[in-house]
Amino acid sequence: MLKNFFDAISNFFSSLFGNRAPKEQPSPRPVSEKDKLPDLIEDSSDVPRDTIITVNEMDVDVTGPFADPDKEAAIDDVEPAPVPPVVPTPVEPPPVVVGPATPSTDTGKPAGEPTPPPKPTHKARYLWCLDNGHGKLQAGKRSPLFDDGKTRFFEYEFNRDIVERIMKALDKKGVKYFDVVPDFLEVGSFLEERVDRANKKKSDLQKIYVSVHANAGPAPSAESWVSSSIKGAETWFAQNSTKGKKIAAVFQKHIIAKTGMKNRNLKSTAEKPLYVLQKTIMPAILTENGFYNNKEEVEDLMKDAFRQKIADAHVDAILEIEKNGII
Repeated sequence: MLKNFFDAISNFFSSLFGNRAPKEQPSPRPVSEKDKLPDLIEDSSDVPRDTIITVNEMDVDVTGPFADPDKEAAIDDVEPAPVPPVVPTPVEPPPVVVGPATPSTDTGKPAGEPTPPPKPTHKARYLWCLDNGHGKLQAGKRSPLFDDGKTRFFEYEFNRDIVERIMKALDKKGVKYFDVVPDFLEVGSFLEERVDRANKKKSDLQKIYVSVHANAGPAPSAESWVSSSIKGAETWFAQNSTKGKKIAAVFQKHIIAKTGMKNRNLKSTAEKPLYVLQKTIMPAILTENGFYNNKEEVEDLMKDAFRQKIADAHVDAILEIEKNGII
């Protein structure tokens, strides 16, 4: 009853003064160049299958010069530091010893103190930005439950373990690296921050971005295992990066040789490319080391010895590029 009364009053005043003009709607925001970019995604498992381009790493020439103006052209243009000429060190004649010489055992150290290992003599060529994909707080990215009803594989833990093994080996070799996400327990996806940290990292060396992952195949549900035929390793690169493609070929070669996993070759896509490959301003690759929702393969991924093989393969690839350069 009251509603009808107030509606009548409202209609009466509307007839006297007219309806209020509607609020002016804001004009649509102009489309920026950023808006025109294709959608970027996080994982290779989310890339539409029919857009993936597969390249055999053996068909990639990793020795030729870079002629294509790809996304890291600014880095390609940097001239290498001049190598100073080698000046021979004058050799002094040995001292004249009168009488039998007694060998000295004085090392200048207190007795019983161990001699430290020699420092690495490697001259660093690049700064390796090592990214363990995903963080502990990210939902998903885990295997189905095993038969015991409690065991799972967590991708963030695997990725971090591989990166830590890589860093430990590089410390011994004297190779320079940057731990992109040391705070992996406190983050989830963290995509923009990962890229931002690497892009803003100050370095006198050229930077290379390596993101370490395990893969997942299409399954009916998160608790379903995929077919046993869905397995193996693949390495991704940005389609517009010639240098990234060559780096990916080196990594894929070593991963397959060291682990014996099925070779799924190199992958790229022009549609919905991977965020960390597209947004980094340096050459970047992403390795997918086996499928964690393949029940047989994930059992290997959980073994210490197999993880060490994966890490060693990454180190071998890094050392090859450190030695030969990206030319």
